[in-house]
Amino acid sequence: MLAWIGTGVGVSNGNALHAVAMLSAGLLLGAIGLWLRVTQPVAYRFDRDALVIERRRGSLRITGRIEPHTDKARLGLRLGSGGLYGYRGHFRVAGGGWTRSFVTDVRRTVLIKVGRRRVVLSPIDPAGLVEVVRNA
Repeated sequence: MLAWIGTGVGVSNGNALHAVAMLSAGLLLGAIGLWLRVTQPVAYRFDRDALVIERRRGSLRITGRIEPHTDKARLGLRLGSGGLYGYRGHFRVAGGGWTRSFVTDVRRTVLIKVGRRRVVLSPIDPAGLVEVVRNA
């Protein structure tokens, strides 16, 4: 990315506006990449009344009763990050409807309900997570 910024500034032929635009674009892309990295999900845990998504920095708590969902979680149309450090955001799932996604591996997805929300996760052991949710 730094080479791209440097090349862009170098080929601006002294045009300050082009140089500032290239630097600004590079800084924006770098900030987005950093934000996606630090908010990457690394673990999931269940509290009494909430799903907690542990991230590289901090955690996100989604409150509500947790129960398994019967639909397969195949992600479709997305409004969010589609692969850079995970699949996060709002996704349309096969079978209809929207869900919130905190996925790092699309081959191991599990759809659960937290309160009235549908949430897609990608645990190491999908069947084990479903069993934990059923027995909770």
